Amino acid sequence: LAGGVLTGKYANPDEVDEGARLKMFPGFMDRYLGSQNEKAVSAYCKIAKEAGITPTQLALSWCFNREYVCSTIIGATTIPQLKECLGSYDVKLNEETIEQIAA
Repeated sequence: LAGGVLTGKYANPDEVDEGARLKMFPGFMDRYLGSQNEKAVSAYCKIAKEAGITPTQLALSWCFNREYVCSTIIGATTIPQLKECLGSYDVKLNEETIEQIAA
């Protein structure tokens, strides 16, 4: 999940939990913040919201349903994160959502 970026939890750096990697490791997110990646993740989070799922569910469901992706590394650090990640494999993306991701 790209170090938490694709979960959407770093969308507003001022609201990030003090225990998150962004706050714990100075410079950890420098390559994402203020870059094209940040804009892409913002658009990606919008797609997830429109689909009625979380960004985590969108990322993991997309990976799970690509025949060329053989595994995913979820890196959950809490039980709720683990449950969300595992539940993502039950999410089926419709064609419209898949097309939006590709656009």
